[in-house]
Amino acid sequence: MSAMTQRLSGVLRLGPIFYGGLRALGVPAANRRLQEAGVILCYHNVVPADGEDGGGAGLHVGQDRFERQMRWLAAHYTVVSVREIVERMAAGASLRSLAAVTFDDGYAGVFELAMPILTGLGLPATVFLVSDAVGRPTGFWWDQPEIVSAVDEDRRKEWLTALRGDGDAIMASAAGEEVRCLLRAYRPADWGMICAGLGRGIELGGHSATHRSLPALTDDELEYEVASSRAAIHGRTGVWPEVFAYPYGLWDQRVRERVRAAGYRAALTLDAGLNRARSDPWSLRRVNVPARISDAAFEAWTAGLGAARGA
Repeated sequence: MSAMTQRLSGVLRLGPIFYGGLRALGVPAANRRLQEAGVILCYHNVVPADGEDGGGAGLHVGQDRFERQMRWLAAHYTVVSVREIVERMAAGASLRSLAAVTFDDGYAGVFELAMPILTGLGLPATVFLVSDAVGRPTGFWWDQPEIVSAVDEDRRKEWLTALRGDGDAIMASAAGEEVRCLLRAYRPADWGMICAGLGRGIELGGHSATHRSLPALTDDELEYEVASSRAAIHGRTGVWPEVFAYPYGLWDQRVRERVRAAGYRAALTLDAGLNRARSDPWSLRRVNVPARISDAAFEAWTAGLGAARGA
């Protein structure tokens, strides 16, 4: 188990005691009412309940748990799109008790399992697409079973630095490990699923072309990941994405400026926390939601209490 996973497991084990105590004292509710700030939740995928966190990285939330979280969110927040949060920020308006729901990577499970829940509750969401991965049956490198079983903190750091988060290079470095086709819910959605979600409260965002670590790339590579992927999404859906999510949450000033120059109105990090009217639109914070977070911890993290940085 990696150091990051150990820390996260330790935090989540506190849930029934620590976060339950906060809930009993009314701390999350008070913080939610007092903060002049809005929360952007970061999910990755929604899967059948028996497949929860099947990838082992906290990315795959069970459908039942996700529905419970969304029902609670709808009852306690005004849920809006990321685009509306950005517009309110530009106007200097309060973000108090506002929430937005986002999904990184564009998994099929989002369109097949999460979208009916969101539609039924009338909640909007933004899905960030990896344009070159759309419809790929082998999915993403971090969901490959052999990678899941082999990863540790040092190896992950090497993959994101020396190998620049490049999925092909990472799989090639895992000598002798077979690339497998994944179950449908764990694959990226295809263009048909994605287009069918438009007009049903789903907005599309950019998440690069190949999900490499952007700060490690050359200028030409960065142009492809940021600008060409935006054009590719428009070419397949007719939509120009307006918001970008940094792969792995990694960014620097050069990356920020390239995203801005590509025509995006805002960009999202995985830096934990809430957003206020004067927050930088190209480095917005998010609360990353682990697959097995308790209800009490979810309520506290959403209110800006104790959220951990995502993977």
